[in-house]
Amino acid sequence: MLSLKSIDKDFGATRAVVNVTLEAEPGAVLGLVGENGAGKSTLMKIAGGIVRQDRGVVSLDGEAMAGLGPAKAIARGVVSVFQELTLVRSLTVAENLFLSAPPRRASASIDRRKLEVDARALLESYNVGASATAIVGDMPLGQQQMVEIVRAVRRKPRVLLLDEATAALTAAEVQWLMRIVEGERKRGTIILFISHRWEEITTFCQRVAVMRNGELVTLADVDDVSHERAVELMTGARLGGVFPAKRSPAGSGLLQARGLASDVLQGVDLRLAKGEILGVGGLVGQGQDALLKSLFGDHPLRAGEIFVEDRPARFRNPRDAIARHVAYVPQERKVEGLLLQKSVAANLSFAILRQISRLAGFIDRKAERRIVADAIDRLKIRVVSASQAVGQLSGGNQQKVLLQKWLLTEPAVLLLNDVTRGVDIGTKTQIYAIVAELAASGMGIILYSTDAHELVGLAHRVIVMTEGRIRGELAGDELTAEGIVRASTSAEDGRAAGS
Repeated sequence: MLSLKSIDKDFGATRAVVNVTLEAEPGAVLGLVGENGAGKSTLMKIAGGIVRQDRGVVSLDGEAMAGLGPAKAIARGVVSVFQELTLVRSLTVAENLFLSAPPRRASASIDRRKLEVDARALLESYNVGASATAIVGDMPLGQQQMVEIVRAVRRKPRVLLLDEATAALTAAEVQWLMRIVEGERKRGTIILFISHRWEEITTFCQRVAVMRNGELVTLADVDDVSHERAVELMTGARLGGVFPAKRSPAGSGLLQARGLASDVLQGVDLRLAKGEILGVGGLVGQGQDALLKSLFGDHPLRAGEIFVEDRPARFRNPRDAIARHVAYVPQERKVEGLLLQKSVAANLSFAILRQISRLAGFIDRKAERRIVADAIDRLKIRVVSASQAVGQLSGGNQQKVLLQKWLLTEPAVLLLNDVTRGVDIGTKTQIYAIVAELAASGMGIILYSTDAHELVGLAHRVIVMTEGRIRGELAGDELTAEGIVRASTSAEDGRAAGS
């Protein structure tokens, strides 16, 4: 049995975990839910030996696990998988799978042939369609996450900690993980499972622990807690409709792309009106990322034309796109979007330095403080102060900083790349309201999401991509989650069935 008893953890003045007690038996899948900053990940890291608690005891089979580090935790059979991947992006899949203990020859050098053979066998046994020799950084995020999960379960853990391990996975890949978890559960593994998707909690878990402000507020059987009740417990307040009402875009044409082609894109055409939210769906890695980046000058095109308000736009780099009032919020905030060691104020103002600079290039600090204070207030970003390092914020608050950084540029076109990935339901609802408000003000928005329900709830139209092409377009009564999934898996050119 895994036991966490009276666990406390403080980070300075912030009480991250407050007197939490949890127990889980072999074969149990226990869900942890709560808003970003509720203490879930900190508790998981304490169980995995990554963070040491200030007070309380973590024990396995009645034996206290004191002074753990990650290596000792793994040796005791406690293995962690986090949303933020720990793979080495410059190494191959095989090298990552056996990073801690690669096969060696008698001379102690790494046996490269056996390494790749063992990796291929491991990938095949877990039904992962990735090459053992592929460079991890070149793979879709979902496949990277699958490799991370396989690396964890190959250790035959006694306790498996899954912290937002589904955030980058498609619906099909979540089903794959469900089979993995079920196999581990039958083997007697104890599994702690964090997710911001309630349907995953009800599917994966038998029991659920709800946290708020570092405290455990409820521990119950999943069947005894509705989604609405869970949200009330997480937020401390009743939550209205998750998605705001859609307003029909009445604006004229804003952005048009014709025949976009690259090493990924295969002749993509699209149009975007003022005040419109255009959704982009499809299975992960079908060209959606390249499409958004090409519209921001960050993905080289070999053919095609882009027009902004009927004027040709040649985006050789992001600076050209920003000059035409196009902004892009990337998918991986910690890799592409934020400087984690810099302050919240610095991250918010980076994109508008020209606007707040005086002669000779000196920043007008008074203007910066005013703009930053307004930005923090507008998106209700939870910070100790504007000088706090952005890396110290919860994932949801980091995402708000990233979004607001680009909103400060006052874009006409906003490109959102899976902007709510790994964000709690409360923060998601705030972001949805902001996106709808921006569209109502006349901004054109292109929204890629791995969550079909999110696309249905927000977008006026959804284009579905497969192999770098647009395979279907859904709108009106035809715009459903089932329709998006059907179009995503259609192998036929043209409009998907039912569209």
